[in-house]
Amino acid sequence: MIKNLIFNIMLVITFDIYVFFFGQKKYRGHMTLDHYFMSLKMPIYRKVLLAKIGIISFLTILFNILF
Repeated sequence: MIKNLIFNIMLVITFDIYVFFFGQKKYRGHMTLDHYFMSLKMPIYRKVLLAKIGIISFLTILFNILF
């Protein structure tokens, strides 16, 4: 169960990075990892990312218990 939980957390972070880099057509080729790390310094962005991770973790634990 722990491996599945870690995998899902990494999947959420990977999807978040993908959306950050390729979500906006205007800046598609100009974003770097430095831009992503600068966005992680913003408190609201961190809270949203932690909320996404929390929801996915809760759903993962819930489905592992039920099934």
